[in-house]
Amino acid sequence: MIRILDDETINKIAAGEVVEKPLNVVKELVENAIDANSTAITVEIKGGGIDYIRVTDNGKGIPAGEVKTAFLRHATSKIATDEDLHYLKTLGFRGEALASIAAVSMVEMSTKIEDQITGTRIVIEGGEIKEFEEIGAPNGTTIVVRNLFFNVPPRKKFLHSPAAEGAAIVETMQHMALSMPGLSFKVVVNNSVKFMTNGNGDLKEVIYRIYGRDTSNELIPILVEKDGVKIEGYLGRPVIARSNRGDENYFINSRYVKSTPIAKGIEEGYKAFLMMHRFPFCVLHFSMDTTALDVNIHPNKMQVRMENQELVTRLLADEVHAALLERNLIPDVTLVKEEEKKEKISAPEPFETRRINRMSKNEGRNFVSQGVLNSNEISGNSFDSANSKTENAVPVFKAEVLFNDKENAAEEKESELKKVAALNQSAGVIKKEISFFEDDEDSEASGDKTKEEKSGPNPAIENIIVEKPEQYTLFQNEFFTEEAKDEFEVIGQVFDTYWIIALKDKFYYMDQHAAHEKVKYEEFMNKFKEGKLESQNLLPPCVIQLKPAEYVIFDKNRDAFANLAFEIEDFGQDAIAVRAMPTDLFGYSCTELFRDIMEELSGVYSAKSLTTVEERIATRACKAAIKGNTVLSKESAKELIEMLFTLENPYQCPHGRPTLIAVSKYEMEKMFKRIV
Repeated sequence: MIRILDDETINKIAAGEVVEKPLNVVKELVENAIDANSTAITVEIKGGGIDYIRVTDNGKGIPAGEVKTAFLRHATSKIATDEDLHYLKTLGFRGEALASIAAVSMVEMSTKIEDQITGTRIVIEGGEIKEFEEIGAPNGTTIVVRNLFFNVPPRKKFLHSPAAEGAAIVETMQHMALSMPGLSFKVVVNNSVKFMTNGNGDLKEVIYRIYGRDTSNELIPILVEKDGVKIEGYLGRPVIARSNRGDENYFINSRYVKSTPIAKGIEEGYKAFLMMHRFPFCVLHFSMDTTALDVNIHPNKMQVRMENQELVTRLLADEVHAALLERNLIPDVTLVKEEEKKEKISAPEPFETRRINRMSKNEGRNFVSQGVLNSNEISGNSFDSANSKTENAVPVFKAEVLFNDKENAAEEKESELKKVAALNQSAGVIKKEISFFEDDEDSEASGDKTKEEKSGPNPAIENIIVEKPEQYTLFQNEFFTEEAKDEFEVIGQVFDTYWIIALKDKFYYMDQHAAHEKVKYEEFMNKFKEGKLESQNLLPPCVIQLKPAEYVIFDKNRDAFANLAFEIEDFGQDAIAVRAMPTDLFGYSCTELFRDIMEELSGVYSAKSLTTVEERIATRACKAAIKGNTVLSKESAKELIEMLFTLENPYQCPHGRPTLIAVSKYEMEKMFKRIV
């Protein structure tokens, strides 16, 4: 018997498409907060989000007359017709989130728009409105979700532990912070602040907040705009490669997505720089025309389709490869590990408008409430733009002033600050102009006249020249330069495998096998890319039966197989006869090699960048290279080093192992306690 389901059952079924776990609730609510033009968002969870979720924002809010409508299915302010799906600029658009969440939990919303004096509060349990009233509330929206899946026990039973669900929410919020560096995010788990960002728009600082100093110090900026696609962000050096793809972060029009073409492009660009089964760290933002995207694929909105996927993959692979080649990728060995001092940070709640305004106006203020000059505030933001180098702050002299006498306060302040400026200037760092403000919270309201009365006859200096801390860099000189080619000195061989090379204030260890393997690899690869591979005849020919779809791919890529030194003829219906195959790619049977290449050509790779071919070339280079535990003369070693200077990428062997590592004189002196 066919029957129409009641509304309650329909809502619960529909909720399962959008709300499968607490993570989905947080993601949908935060996306709504972002779409409401919020500048600060706080997420608080308890019990992994199963017991309690609170999302607070300072956005536009919802008018009182539209609050009930917002909880109806397919009610949205973001699109009006199906045509709008082609021009989406918001993260949400389906109009299902609030209805789905309210159907399986106890929801309380408080919201207020700027033009109204009072706000609105609504309470919904299991899709049924329990309370609706007018209340006093700050601008923006606060949504509290309690007892998730209280009315759907089977779904609640299959949730993970609260700790696992909470960790998934924190990870998602980290992705949100990386996607929107211009917004301030705060995440609280069981009354403990997990992380927060200040929303100053500096992507590198957000990476620092989430991944720490070690990761933020190993970043390479990238900025490309070509063929209607803009790519900007940071690539991680090979030294911070991961064992999985979890830290390949990429965003399309500020939306966190998972895309096979993008992942392939990133990994192909890194292929010559990483060992097998290692994956890069990156944070990349893609900007492209919304009409070239389809995000309406799955309710989680993490899957997208792009026009010209192959173009994006090739562009990304080429630009990532080029960005890595421009950098000195010789790993620096740190002999003495310095402890990182964690910076204590604080951020206001989204509804604390007055405090946020004070913080933005007084950015760069140097006197805290006790009258102490704070070195962190003098140094300002230690992360510059994407095209600048990372600067780690060195200690800055602090001035401590006790203002017991109000009449002499300004004179004491001026005198002390001049001393600080003189001391910092002697440290040889860059000057920076900073304005000082009174720390009185009500100073803005009291007016300029009141400020002058407080300051006395000799007011404090408004602009003081203070020093900007700048870390002295010991690793500026690179090995593979024209100058270094004439200056390096081969010291000797150790363990019959490694060579010690001296250059200026560093010495290097070179793995002779890895270095020679890379030389041979690039030699063979150049032949491959130029179509100069040698072939060997097969007697009898190798006959391969193809499926119709496979034959279409082969027919499209006949020139690619010819460039690989294959000689192939048609041999009946969807069958081919291979009469010759490349000799340089030993270790494969004819059928196995052909089918592996066919599989790659059916994807997004080009004929001149085939993993199957490159792996065989890498194996041949490995077998042809000088082995470890082999004694070489200094002359042979020097000749090998000079050959490295001619390579496109001399830093890693084909399998991703480093050819050289560096140790500085500074690190040696620290180890021997010459420097404390």
